[in-house]
Amino acid sequence: MIPAQLKAREREVRDAIARREYDGLGELLEGLRLAADEAIRGTNDPAARGEIAGWMLTTIEWARLMVTTQRQRWAEELEALPRVDRFLAGTAGDVSDVCVDL
Repeated sequence: MIPAQLKAREREVRDAIARREYDGLGELLEGLRLAADEAIRGTNDPAARGEIAGWMLTTIEWARLMVTTQRQRWAEELEALPRVDRFLAGTAGDVSDVCVDL
């Protein structure tokens, strides 16, 4: 069973990623890690320790995947900017005297 304190800290990490607030993400993850370490040290049950460790790895992998996906999306948006600029730049200076009615 995962302690409520760990689940609350996980929710903070997930909410920060969902809001794209990455400035404090390192501190949130460090707090989650410290809380997981404390929970693992606080129990003598090997199964509970394994469950907490597995849960922590799953949470970290989810966070990594979300951050990587967001970075890829931003890279694609930046890559698309020059293409958009072609349609926005020079609209006033490239006016032609030719008019085509369709």
